[in-house]
Amino acid sequence: MKSTKIMALCLFAIFWFNSVGLAEFPDRPIRMIIPFSAGGGTDVLARAFQPPFEAALGAKVVIENIPAGTTKVATMELMKAKPDGYTIILMPGAWVAYYYSGTYDTKVWESATPIANLTTEPWGFVEVRTETPFKTWADLVKAAKEKPGQLTCGGPAAGGMMELIMMTITKSAGIETRYVPFAGAGPSRIAMLGGHVDFRVCQPTEAIAMIRAGKTRGLAVSTDKRMEALPDVPTFKELGIGPTIILIRSFWGPPNLPPKIADFISKAVEKASKDPKFVKIIQDDLLYTVEYWPAQRLIEWPKNFDKDWGPLLKESYKK
Repeated sequence: MKSTKIMALCLFAIFWFNSVGLAEFPDRPIRMIIPFSAGGGTDVLARAFQPPFEAALGAKVVIENIPAGTTKVATMELMKAKPDGYTIILMPGAWVAYYYSGTYDTKVWESATPIANLTTEPWGFVEVRTETPFKTWADLVKAAKEKPGQLTCGGPAAGGMMELIMMTITKSAGIETRYVPFAGAGPSRIAMLGGHVDFRVCQPTEAIAMIRAGKTRGLAVSTDKRMEALPDVPTFKELGIGPTIILIRSFWGPPNLPPKIADFISKAVEKASKDPKFVKIIQDDLLYTVEYWPAQRLIEWPKNFDKDWGPLLKESYKK
């Protein structure tokens, strides 16, 4: 009899949470963790999204920047949070790469709760100074074949995705270049502008200001089709030098977040992502594509990325 009463109470608690509890969510501010410093792309995205997201949720959203530990500190803050929907993270799709770099001991995307994807963007972009003789990718390839191993490519972090992208496209083009790692996109840009490297691999958002100023030009981008903001830059696919490689920025909750709460937040993301003012800011200023995905589609991205790039990243980080 006692065990029957306990079971009845448990069933009642589950029913109450799924009905009354969800009806009351959210009844206080939601904490949105950003794993980078204020002013970066993810932070700008979050703050532009904040007003329409608050309207869609019917609650205030408090943004908290936790940049320490190459996203690890922010991620651990999420993982230990109570699974009640009041703590979420806006995370680029770099968890996989960070896992293979040794930042994480486990594949955290397998434990965190997927909520919704917000944007996509090219992960690879080839940029050169306008003073160089490289007007096109073909010009760079020709020079590299004339001087095997002498052209240098700047980029961040040895062994990371940018080096792998450079290795993939140069191998496909049948050329050999040298990768020069820097402490981020800023230093690699300075080195390129100063003529210390012949070209660099970056993201379009890191190149657009210099391109618009007439100081640099783009030679190739890792999208399926040409970018509206940079229509003269051909894609890797067009040039036959590599696959489409995109980076996502998506919302995740802590482990064991109830599906009804995750779905409620996901639907709010979908509604807010259609706000015209938000879309214009993101697509014009950051060059991201606003592309909502529900949780079922979102969870496939890290799985597929791990399958396609995990072995290469593992070998690359061993060097």
